[in-house]
Amino acid sequence: MGSKLLVVDDDPEIAVLLRELLELEGYRVEVANNGIQALEKFDSTIDLILLDIMMPEMNGFKVLSQLRSKFTVPVIFLTAKDNEYDKVIGLELGADDYILKPFNDRELIARINALLRRTRWDNLVEDDSNKPSEYTIDKLSVNPNQQSVYFDNKHIEVTGMEFQVLLKLLENAGKIISRDTLSETVLGKEFIPIARSIDVHVSNLRKKLPPRSDGLPWIKTLRSKGYLFVIDKNDDLL
Repeated sequence: MGSKLLVVDDDPEIAVLLRELLELEGYRVEVANNGIQALEKFDSTIDLILLDIMMPEMNGFKVLSQLRSKFTVPVIFLTAKDNEYDKVIGLELGADDYILKPFNDRELIARINALLRRTRWDNLVEDDSNKPSEYTIDKLSVNPNQQSVYFDNKHIEVTGMEFQVLLKLLENAGKIISRDTLSETVLGKEFIPIARSIDVHVSNLRKKLPPRSDGLPWIKTLRSKGYLFVIDKNDDLL
């Protein structure tokens, strides 16, 4: 049975077109025509949400903010506004991706498929004895199989995309990883690399991760080179 998506848009025509497109791709689809209805219809069976920003009564930002207080379900913003500020706000609130209306049908499907693949951790984890079942640095523990993040045994809520960024940085801990590489491997090769999106996800991680006991930063930005997950003081000198 296909993944279940929740389409949230106050334009009935767009909502119907999206439902038809997604059902042709094998998805099960629920539709909500405003933010309040979206929160009422959302439950644990929803695998991904397509969320319009500009809606009466409760806009997409408010819906996402309420969802992120409890859930990490993947969210793609749909909006007619080509506004950099809106993109940044959406990503900071925990959106996983952002696509403008009118959008190309195949691009939208590609983004949905890529995002869903990155949330199916039981299918994504490779049988590789060289890969650790858990990453532990200082008091931080990250478990790829459970998609969980703990610091000093306290759970830290991160979105699916933030977890992907953190995991990729951990897999390359002590090494510089470029923004282009993060964009391609985390956002998906189907995407046009969006450096600003990666920057916002990294910024969110910095805000959520408590200070290290050794006083070092978790993630170091190297101008024109990319990011580095710091292991020890030698990395911090780069």
